[in-house]
Amino acid sequence: MSTFHNTAVRTLIMSCAGLLLAACGTLSQVDDQGHSAEPKFPAVSESYRPQGSYVNLENLANVQPGMSKAQLYELLGAPHFHEGLFGVREWDYILRFRRAGQADRVCQYKVLFDKDMKAQSFLFSPADCLDPLKPLATSVINQGKE
Repeated sequence: MSTFHNTAVRTLIMSCAGLLLAACGTLSQVDDQGHSAEPKFPAVSESYRPQGSYVNLENLANVQPGMSKAQLYELLGAPHFHEGLFGVREWDYILRFRRAGQADRVCQYKVLFDKDMKAQSFLFSPADCLDPLKPLATSVINQGKE
């Protein structure tokens, strides 16, 4: 093989290895059960979608432990940060909630996955994100059950 070919192959292998290592990392230390003692939320400025998205409250109410990534994707859409490609154990979102006569409520939402890639933990920042929305959220969820 030529020197050029060897160098190109080595460069490709090193690049792929770097991408795979970066893709396997997580911001929080997630245990095999899908929990973290110290969950960390990424800076909003690091998002490819810092404006966030308006989430359907009924979809958010349907999120539950044991869901697959595909099921979460159907309910919430794609995560808003470059989470990686393989072995990703957390997804992060920036969610916006409309409030009548007030500015939108903006929160971060984190989903942590267990070793089998099933969603187990669901966290907000700020932790009380949904408190001001409870009357609205309750009415939206109850409308769907009538």
